[in-house]
Amino acid sequence: MKQTLFALLLILTLASGALAADTISAGVRAGATAGTSGFSTEVFADYHINRLFSVGATMGYVLLDHKNVSSARRDESMPVTALVKLRAPLPLLQPYVGVGQALIFRDKHASTGSPVVVAGLEYPLLPFVFLNVEYRRQFNDQLNFIAGGAGLRF
Repeated sequence: MKQTLFALLLILTLASGALAADTISAGVRAGATAGTSGFSTEVFADYHINRLFSVGATMGYVLLDHKNVSSARRDESMPVTALVKLRAPLPLLQPYVGVGQALIFRDKHASTGSPVVVAGLEYPLLPFVFLNVEYRRQFNDQLNFIAGGAGLRF
């Protein structure tokens, strides 16, 4: 039974062409910050080196309430992030984890950098369209982002 299950999983993994080498995916995501009051939007792009690894970049806009929702003061930033991701080559749900570095441009403070980790999931809808959900931890600012969006793969 174990051999049959392993063979079936291997066949499904090899038959999945969604993460073939030399593909590019791009899209948009929007979400919220967990633990603080704020929201984020971003555009993303990934170059899939092979079925397991991809490199990518994001450019976003983050608006945080200074202390709470009723605060009149807001902190704005534009993080630009470079990422390396390890992907599980599964046919339907395509989970990934990654590490990267963000350069954060701020309107009221000096620009800073921050190490970043991500964990996400992609679900293909059509051959070229997918849905995406991602969790991101930005360590220096101690921010957690949860976002969802859609993208195209070509």
